[in-house]
Amino acid sequence: RTRRKKKRTHVKEVEDPAKKGQPRSFVLRRGRHANLMKDLEQDLRKLMSPNTATGLKQHRKNVLRDFVHVAGPLGVTHFLLLSATEHASYLRVGKSPRGPTVTFKIHEYSLMRDVAQSMQRPRCPQQAFLHHPLVVMNQFNQEPHLKLVSIMFQNMFPTINVTTTRLATCQRVLLLEYSPETARITVRQYSIAVKATGVAKNLKKLLDRRGDAASLHEGLGKLTDISELMTKSGYGSESEGEEAEASKVELEQQGTKQSRIKLTEIGPRMELEVIKIEEGLCEGKVLYHRYEERTEAEVREKDDEIAAAKRLKAERRKVQDENVRKKQALQKAKDDAKKDKKERKKKEWWEKNGEGEEERMTKEDRDRARAQEDIEYYKQEVGEFPD
Repeated sequence: RTRRKKKRTHVKEVEDPAKKGQPRSFVLRRGRHANLMKDLEQDLRKLMSPNTATGLKQHRKNVLRDFVHVAGPLGVTHFLLLSATEHASYLRVGKSPRGPTVTFKIHEYSLMRDVAQSMQRPRCPQQAFLHHPLVVMNQFNQEPHLKLVSIMFQNMFPTINVTTTRLATCQRVLLLEYSPETARITVRQYSIAVKATGVAKNLKKLLDRRGDAASLHEGLGKLTDISELMTKSGYGSESEGEEAEASKVELEQQGTKQSRIKLTEIGPRMELEVIKIEEGLCEGKVLYHRYEERTEAEVREKDDEIAAAKRLKAERRKVQDENVRKKQALQKAKDDAKKDKKERKKKEWWEKNGEGEEERMTKEDRDRARAQEDIEYYKQEVGEFPD
């Protein structure tokens, strides 16, 4: 007889420490006009779900360094920083903690609620945000800056294993398309719906798991034969019959042999343009700029300025650390001198008054003196020493 093996399906899967962890992100608003980007910030957090801090709070006194310090212990790998000026809005995507950082100019954007209002039948299931989206990239050529941008976008989301990934987790897709004519990147997000194809419309309702067939179940008692259910409404409308062959696939994990993939946009929409790429996290050498070109002499001059600034910063840090050590040593000397003076005054006072001998005695001396007093008192009262 073999022992029954328990299957604890309610226990969350623990990541293998030997493997690289999943990428995580912070979505923040920075700058003077940051409040204008509040709604877009919330939509980006939903887009990056579930591997992002959806409830992250920030204060106007917080600086980027504060979030970088906590990013390491929390496993945060990327920063998405939204900012706005009087003329344009910007999105900076940086790799923590050492960069690089890609700066995009946001030419146009639409929020998730705007996309939903523009559709007659919007579809945005909340359980779709429990798993990361699939990333699809199109027309990213082999130019150095675009190659870096594509790698940055790919590393922002976890990789998938085609052989082991469950289809139930693939509920969103993120489309990134580069247009060589306008040099802009179009960002779209869609929800994925899988529906049976090639069957009667009423049979689709019976196979539907969402409970949309409740009205159909109520009318089954009025039928005289089950064939009426199949012949009553035929195979749907003409538009349903004109399904593209590319949308029909065979899914082994689904109950039907052939299914239809339907994409519904959920937003947000964005039109991005790569403006600048920096070597560090929002600082450092400029690797690419859209509107500025520099000669080799200007690049060397700028590198020399950056190196000089780093040396000056290191020297100032060294002087500050030395000054802190001197102040700490001086404060310690003052505290010791004050303590010695207090002890000396206390000793002089006891020597001058000659009182308080019992306080200066040790515990054993005090106990011995009290015992002697008790013996003398007993002799005076009784007339003899105690036994």
